[in-house]
Amino acid sequence: MSRVVKPQVVYLHGLQSSGQSVTVQRLRRTLPHHEVIAPDLPVQPEVAMAELRKLAATLDPDAIVIGTSMGGFFAQMFHGFRRILINPSFHVSRKLKEFVGRRLEFHNPRTDGLKDFEVTDKLVKKYERLEKEQFDPRKGIQGKRKESPELVEGFFGKNDTVVDGRGEFLEHYTRLTEFDGGHRLDPNTTITLLVPRIMELSGQKN
Repeated sequence: MSRVVKPQVVYLHGLQSSGQSVTVQRLRRTLPHHEVIAPDLPVQPEVAMAELRKLAATLDPDAIVIGTSMGGFFAQMFHGFRRILINPSFHVSRKLKEFVGRRLEFHNPRTDGLKDFEVTDKLVKKYERLEKEQFDPRKGIQGKRKESPELVEGFFGKNDTVVDGRGEFLEHYTRLTEFDGGHRLDPNTTITLLVPRIMELSGQKN
């Protein structure tokens, strides 16, 4: 008896969140015929990239990689994969600079048990270095498909007051959709915009 292979969806969370967020739980409830993979992103960007490269090596070429805010920054670097970037924060370092010398709490439980992390100048500089090469298809994470701008879609909240990556997104990609909402991925946007798009990309009926 052959094993049913579920379409894979990778969800990458934002700063101070985790793979156990309510958004991940909602995606798993509304996409029961998909395998929703939601890792906790390590605080150190080079460690996060190493872990994501390992993950990418296990993925089906047709996997869909989704990221919100900081997660959109990391998702964008899955070159060769289909990606959906939701209010992507292409410059995480700029937000971190506001909190240098402070500890930031995680909003959701994490599998590594971390409750908070310290923002240091060294951490900011690490993100700055990674940000400089984020759009280079020779860098980042390599998929089995040939990289193409058509693989990437951007969803941007009309009322996002936290980050605005529209201009930078349009320097590299063309498939931009605006939705009524702010920076956080709210339940309505998840159900009415994101889930139907995932179903469409997966060739499944909603």
